[in-house]
Amino acid sequence: MAARRTRRALVAPGGIGALLACLLLAGCGGPAPDPEGRLRAALAAAEEAAENGDHAFFAARVAGDYADAAGRDRTRMLLTLRGLLMRYPRVEIIVNVREIELLSPRLARARLEILTAGLGPAGLSADAFPLELSLRDEGDGWQVTRARWGREADGGI
Repeated sequence: MAARRTRRALVAPGGIGALLACLLLAGCGGPAPDPEGRLRAALAAAEEAAENGDHAFFAARVAGDYADAAGRDRTRMLLTLRGLLMRYPRVEIIVNVREIELLSPRLARARLEILTAGLGPAGLSADAFPLELSLRDEGDGWQVTRARWGREADGGI
């Protein structure tokens, strides 16, 4: 896949910002003709939800069996997300989609580069990091089953 740059107001800055990115990129923005199209449409739907601090939107997009290498489960992921949405109410992001790999019509991996900037309690903050997502389409939209970012993402999913 060719790299695609999309400017999005999505993710909180800082190392934990990738966690928020994971959730933001996992939603589904309505029907599209193919699985990759639905996954890409998720970027647009997530933008508005992040700008509005819509935690419920993201809660619907983390799989019940979510787990990552750092030991986070669905509950820990959602608690962290809630904190980030409250801490960084204004953020900007640039998402560079490096690769979307469809393993089947219902399973996918996405490799992204994320650039973030936002205003929080400590002032202006910015960060850049790789983000890798494992996703599953449950029929009503893509859900994140695993996420890796920063140094964790250097070795691939």
